[in-house]
Amino acid sequence: MSDGGFLSRLFGWKAVGTLDERFVLHRYKSTRFAVLVGMIVLFALFTYDAVAHEIIRWDLFGISGSIALAKVFAMLYYRRTN
Repeated sequence: MSDGGFLSRLFGWKAVGTLDERFVLHRYKSTRFAVLVGMIVLFALFTYDAVAHEIIRWDLFGISGSIALAKVFAMLYYRRTN
């Protein structure tokens, strides 16, 4: 795989040890999207248990709260440092 192998084109590698910035940006966006979908599913499970079974699952609440707090702190940190 010298210049244009399948994996090189798939992952955006131009040479050994270098990455295309588009690959990094796409990985960042996909990770952000996955966390958002996971947070929505987690909140939906928490709401479903609370409404349908009248059970408050504190573990799901704690996990969703920690994700939300981490998101807010990261936004504040990046806002301050940039």
